[in-house]
Amino acid sequence: MKSFKKTKAYQDYVHRQVVEYGSFESESDLWEEGQKRFVKMFFSEEDRQKTILDIACGDGVGLRQFRKLGFNRVVGVEFNPKKKQKAAETGYRVYGWDMHNLCRFRAKTFDIVYSSHTLEHAYDIKKVVGEIYRVLKDDGKLVVVLPYPDRHQFNLKVHIAKKVLGTDRDDDGKSVVRFFYSNGLRTVIKKYDYFREPEIWLVLKKRGKNLGVGFGIRTNG
Repeated sequence: MKSFKKTKAYQDYVHRQVVEYGSFESESDLWEEGQKRFVKMFFSEEDRQKTILDIACGDGVGLRQFRKLGFNRVVGVEFNPKKKQKAAETGYRVYGWDMHNLCRFRAKTFDIVYSSHTLEHAYDIKKVVGEIYRVLKDDGKLVVVLPYPDRHQFNLKVHIAKKVLGTDRDDDGKSVVRFFYSNGLRTVIKKYDYFREPEIWLVLKKRGKNLGVGFGIRTNG
């Protein structure tokens, strides 16, 4: 984080993410319903005592659904102050941190890290995934929702990680899966959805761990 935090490029990035394009998910019925739908679909059968990190949790739409489902050990991270304040109304602890730097969480803290429409916004996607890997338990799961294929040209200003992630190309998710694999995570579930917009849904685990997934959704790649 120290290597780029004070650079003009990073400050421009923060301005775009927070000021220019800092939309609130709760202000769109479609996007709010899509978030609630996903959390209910993927987490309804999950152990309510699992530790969950909602990374770049926005204004807390996902957190409110976790609360509704009865999860007790959930925290959020959101660096937009206005969104953080709204998300904290859920009653969960929400930290005003940049997702690039989770150093105040101990290694192997979380059973599940949840990222919905966030990783494509990363300034340094490899650093973010490295931080996720560090805070994820060895048998934990990274649950990811990404726009796919992410073809809107204006999104190059805000979805600046999409080329590295591989969401800018329609190749049946091979580039996306390859990116995560090269950063220590193997895909155990891959699905597509079109409720909000074309999306790829992934559940990933640390490579070398051959453990059950725990979600009642069929593996597709």
